[in-house]
Amino acid sequence: MALCRRAGLKIVLCCALAVLCILRQASSVSAAADFDPNNVYGPRIDKLCMVIITNSDAQIMAAEKGELDIISDITRPSDIDRLSRNPHLKMSLARGYHAFFLLLNNKAAPWDNKIVRRAAAEAIDRNNIVRTIFSGYCEPINSWLPPVSPWALPESTRNIFDRSEARSRLKKLGYRWNISGRLISPDGKPLETLKLLTPLASVAPTTAELAEQIADFLSAVGFPVEVEPMDFSAMISKLDRKDYSLAVLAWSMGRNPDSLYSFYHSSMDVAGGYNMTGINDRPLDAMLKRLRFSKDKRSAEAASLKAQRLLADLVPSVPIYSRFSVAAVSKEWKNIFTTDKITADNMWTVMMAEPVNGRMRPMRMLLADEPRNLNPFVASSAYSWQVLGFIYESMIGTNPFTLEDMPDLAAAWEIRTVGAPGRQHTDLIFRMKPGIKFNDGSVLTSYDMKATIDFLRKNRIPRFFDSVKDVASVDAFGDGRLIVHMNGVSYWYLDNIGGLPCLPRKVIDKIKDWQNWDPMDRQGRMGPYGLVGSGPFILDEYKPGEYLMMKKNIYFRMLHNSRKDAAK
Repeated sequence: MALCRRAGLKIVLCCALAVLCILRQASSVSAAADFDPNNVYGPRIDKLCMVIITNSDAQIMAAEKGELDIISDITRPSDIDRLSRNPHLKMSLARGYHAFFLLLNNKAAPWDNKIVRRAAAEAIDRNNIVRTIFSGYCEPINSWLPPVSPWALPESTRNIFDRSEARSRLKKLGYRWNISGRLISPDGKPLETLKLLTPLASVAPTTAELAEQIADFLSAVGFPVEVEPMDFSAMISKLDRKDYSLAVLAWSMGRNPDSLYSFYHSSMDVAGGYNMTGINDRPLDAMLKRLRFSKDKRSAEAASLKAQRLLADLVPSVPIYSRFSVAAVSKEWKNIFTTDKITADNMWTVMMAEPVNGRMRPMRMLLADEPRNLNPFVASSAYSWQVLGFIYESMIGTNPFTLEDMPDLAAAWEIRTVGAPGRQHTDLIFRMKPGIKFNDGSVLTSYDMKATIDFLRKNRIPRFFDSVKDVASVDAFGDGRLIVHMNGVSYWYLDNIGGLPCLPRKVIDKIKDWQNWDPMDRQGRMGPYGLVGSGPFILDEYKPGEYLMMKKNIYFRMLHNSRKDAAK
């Protein structure tokens, strides 16, 4: 049996790697050694048309007909296979930050025992799920961070499926089975039916199918599980109240491991908090706190590793799989940028892409839903920020090959721990790049970044409050320096502050009501009209239900550089 399980794992991983190789061969893949953001110039296109198509079948048809140049987040295996056979499209695949979990209510029997939770984890055949539902376009996981994260455990994809071991663990605890195979608890009572919450099949058909498979796997070792589909908002309400036994849920996680604090620290076990499993463990709390407030990368790495080891022992939830990101791009474009960590639907592609035939036209990119709100203070959907991300920039970016920090608006930065022992705090010192302009031609300075941080902190804006809540004060200087004084010490303060969007001080000063400010309101009733940022594009036109037309920011700093000038 063990040999068969290992062989099964190899087959699944080989299939995934084969798919990865096939898609890579069809892509224009850049090499890390050749990547120098200082030599990238663009955008080379004059306009970017973000086409709004909400129906998934219509999205695929539009890509096939050439009505879309870039389509991202393709999830259905049938769609991936269909587009990969299209001779006019290039496909790209990359590991993503998606992670899918089986949630266990740690506060209710039988899941209040970590050995029972471990048995449940071993009862689920993740390889079978990946093979039968996703046709290999994802990978089974056994960690609480997705494998793409540089912080994930080395054994994050190790197969732990072992039905006989699961039954053995339960037997040692005193569990028995009745004649129908149902578990009898150590007190002699049969387990009551355990409801597994899942979104409705009409809304999330793949998740509903997956829930049925998980129920079957758990039933095979005696857990009497029944799937209970329901409206997603009603399901989340039950999870918030811990009014459930089992549930399936996916997360799109960030690259840093401090998110583990939000998901599994006992202080986050509140109504509406992310600790939906209700795990409460003192050693885990202590390690997660150490992780959240690590002083440097070395201590953060040590705390992250230990926290994940504790999670592997406690099994508050059961990791199932991480989905690959898949995108398609029209072959009418060259300079398509991909890595093993990002697909072609990225900023670098949009920056560098040029038409193969030399005749310039707008590039058409899919926007899978209406952005609805373009107020950067309250916009929360991925679709809104897909638009806003082309307009606003932050001080620190992410290297697309290593996922490490790299300069964006800031040329350099420094983290200092200052103060007497016991009263220490972190100071973040940024040095802004000189000569950067907003898309209206005005100069971006450290005073604009200070105004942004102060505004977010003063108004306790929910979307950004976790990033700025520990800011004590901000100092800006005429030489481009920005010093952010933090309360307490944490290595993660750098990304929290460095990742904030920068808005002009002159815009912030004119906002009358940040919650109801509509940048598209030409009358400027709650604040100034327009989205003024330093990013590569400007919003030129928005037709709800149809498209958003973006045009090149003629003041963008990367339109000219040494590489472009040398080519003249």
